[in-house]
Amino acid sequence: MDQIGGLIGQYVNGGGATTREEARDHYDQIAGAVPEGVLGSVIGPALSELGSDQVRERVYNSATEMTPQQRGGLLGSLLGGLSSSGIDLSSLLGKLGISHNVADNPETASPEDVAKVAAHAQENNPGVFQQAMGFYAKHPTLVKILGTMAIASIAKRLSSATA
Repeated sequence: MDQIGGLIGQYVNGGGATTREEARDHYDQIAGAVPEGVLGSVIGPALSELGSDQVRERVYNSATEMTPQQRGGLLGSLLGGLSSSGIDLSSLLGKLGISHNVADNPETASPEDVAKVAAHAQENNPGVFQQAMGFYAKHPTLVKILGTMAIASIAKRLSSATA
């Protein structure tokens, strides 16, 4: 935290990045200085603060940049958590307008499918959502696609997590 304390402080005090590029640079600094486990533990709660419409939009944007394997990994994590909490995946996927086949083969999911499931989980199963969002700690480039609001929220969460 010594390396990025001033940077985190900017976000906590209402400052932070003024451009998307600056936010991305800040996130690179944060990701380089914060252990992956710590970073992973704050991403989900930070994204939860954005609201389901923002979550859906931002996850969609990042999912468009993911490989099918990455989309499958994130969606598989979400679906696994939802299933473990007693949700009937076939029913849920039908309700969301997603082919039930993605439950068996998450790599076939579209970015929109991933975004719909993420927004549903964030709204209805926040614990599942927060745990699944740890995925982004392993993929810092994708975090930068989430946008400046997400990066600001992550920085603020890091401040309270390491205080």
